[in-house]
Amino acid sequence: MFLFNINVVTILIILILGHLLTSVLIIAYTSQQNRSKAVNMFLLSKLLQAAGWVMLIMRDNTPNLVSIIVSNSILFTGAALELIALMILKNTYTEAVRRSYTALVICCIIVFVAAAAYGFPENVRITFTSSITAILIVFPVYKLFTDKKASRLQKVIAAFYSLTMFFSIFRAIASLTTDLDMNLASTSIFNTWSFLLLYIVMLAGSTGFILLEKEKQDLELLKAASFDGLTNILNRKTFILRAKELISLCMRKQEKISFLLIDIDDFKKINDKYGHFVGDAVLQDFANTLKNQLRNYDLFGRYGGEEFAILLPGADEKNVEEVVERLRSKVENSSVDADLKIKYTISIGFFSILPDEGTDIDMLYKLCDQALYLAKFHGKNCCRSVAEV
Repeated sequence: MFLFNINVVTILIILILGHLLTSVLIIAYTSQQNRSKAVNMFLLSKLLQAAGWVMLIMRDNTPNLVSIIVSNSILFTGAALELIALMILKNTYTEAVRRSYTALVICCIIVFVAAAAYGFPENVRITFTSSITAILIVFPVYKLFTDKKASRLQKVIAAFYSLTMFFSIFRAIASLTTDLDMNLASTSIFNTWSFLLLYIVMLAGSTGFILLEKEKQDLELLKAASFDGLTNILNRKTFILRAKELISLCMRKQEKISFLLIDIDDFKKINDKYGHFVGDAVLQDFANTLKNQLRNYDLFGRYGGEEFAILLPGADEKNVEEVVERLRSKVENSSVDADLKIKYTISIGFFSILPDEGTDIDMLYKLCDQALYLAKFHGKNCCRSVAEV
């Protein structure tokens, strides 16, 4: 029965040490890099929560009302900042959310201070603190769970916070409707398990945040390695790797594929006349224009300079002729720079084939390069099929 008789103060000391140790580890982990806003917010939340629990433990040395109001206000603020840090990390902390959630935190603290100052009995104050804890958790947990890009790790972390939320609701109700002793110094089984739960959630939240930060960094590194930094489309290496997989899939399904090789006409002249800044804007506008015309499963990559490639699975000769003309027309009607209204055009070489064992991306590239040369030879701003070569 030892587990059921753990001293609550001991658990609180371990809880405080957990918050402080998390802070030390975060500082050490980020010492040689620029800490993000989310990390700074989480670090501050850990320090505030440690300070709040220290004040509660030492409240015999301070006026009771001051101790209750200040320590709980610090704990509410620390808990809110921890949840805000998670929302920032997952890019769900918009300006509207910031205003609404800040107002909610302030209102909750004001309500608690008013209740404590009014002199409500301890069980009522416990109901207030537990209810406020649940209120502060509900929205961030909702955002974490409903995030369409949520990883399994993110949902597990949200589940731990949900556990705290539901337990807080139960504690708020039990404080008013039962005789359970929930005083901070109480050694009751309920109280002991309450603080054990806090400790478990602290561990899960702290470890989870660090893992989520690492997960985010890994995704950013993967994106940097897979996408072109300027146009935000696949780089050559990733395009070729994915194209090989897609060609193999279409071969097994006996579906035709179409390959497009695209070049921006007279791009060097644009760079020479307007400068590289405008040249970069042209590349970005071109990439965005074409992305909006392609399906989610089409491959679009930058082969180098002003040369781009597209692989369309399931597209035959008729389909691809419609696609290339639509792409050419969309680019022709677009412009860069609101003041200068710089116009540019593209030339496209394309080829449709039912892939077999001999079909590879190098073969498609060489064939379409010949068709692209033909398009350039015929005055640019046009599309030519390999069949015309």
